[in-house]
Amino acid sequence: MPYQLPAAIVKKQLHYDLIGKDSQRGITLSYGWLANQCGHCMLGFIPTHLLYLLLSSVFHVKGASWKAAVFIALFWTLFEIYNVVKPLSQQKKEGALFEPDWKNIIHDTATDLVFFATGALLAGLLLGFNWYLLAGLLVIGLVLVSPSKHWYHTKIFQQAAEYPFQFRLSQWRWNMKEADKTTALYFLKQPKAGYHLLISGAYKTGKTSLAVAIANELSIKHHTCKYATSMKLFSWMFESDLVEPSVPSNLWNWRNADCLVIDDLNTGLPHSGELISPAVFLQHMNEGQYAAQNLKALQQLNTIWVLGEITSVSAQTLQNSWQHMLSGMGVPAEKIIQIDLNRSA
Repeated sequence: MPYQLPAAIVKKQLHYDLIGKDSQRGITLSYGWLANQCGHCMLGFIPTHLLYLLLSSVFHVKGASWKAAVFIALFWTLFEIYNVVKPLSQQKKEGALFEPDWKNIIHDTATDLVFFATGALLAGLLLGFNWYLLAGLLVIGLVLVSPSKHWYHTKIFQQAAEYPFQFRLSQWRWNMKEADKTTALYFLKQPKAGYHLLISGAYKTGKTSLAVAIANELSIKHHTCKYATSMKLFSWMFESDLVEPSVPSNLWNWRNADCLVIDDLNTGLPHSGELISPAVFLQHMNEGQYAAQNLKALQQLNTIWVLGEITSVSAQTLQNSWQHMLSGMGVPAEKIIQIDLNRSA
């Protein structure tokens, strides 16, 4: 079930995004979304002014203000349609395995268009008062409340997951068997119930990208996710759950997330040995005062394990050793699923 962000957290994030210098701390995804929409407004506002000057001063057109506003809004509508269709058509031509989330894309595009229109109508209203422009602007203001809340919250979910990069399933372009594609989509649809996806493969077969893409799709649907390398997770295992959430990333602990990505258990490089074995992982998990909480978390949350590859053993042997570890932790066999990207390499 999607997580509802507390209003206090959203307020803190807004304060963080709007107060302070990004030159000192960088920018967040939520700040980027706010800046992007301000840019969309200006791309409606400024061209409307320029077109108005052309229509009124050069061509002496009556009602130049509202005509300029409507023309610019229509122009950006056509541009956004092209902006959606062209890249996705190219992805399909290049053989993208996963279908884009069309509902999400249409919602995003429509939101952008309304911000374009806001800037255009505001400019038209300032250049020449018109009741229809005023009514349109008021309607747009009401319409924007819900999608603005949705997208700002979405960016908070994505940045709190701490992904190393932003990536979606429709962007994944490596080779994969149809059965493995079905497995990835199956895992994506499972509720938080202790499902474990083991991804193995050699260097540069898209393991991390696939893991991040699956988890990111969940973040976009407002599920709580966390990404960690194995070393980072080992340090987290010795920390307590957060008492007071803090923005921008520490909104939930890995133990109470819906989905956890554990990356870099092995490199997958040619001639590489085993860096972290199931025995080493268990040793770290069972040490310290939070061992019981660590075990309970891994039994309950959905986890993606990026296993990599070990030259000395087969991918199946590697996966079997981790499957045996999970079974020993009390995870049922039917909740352990596997993807081997070497099969399609």
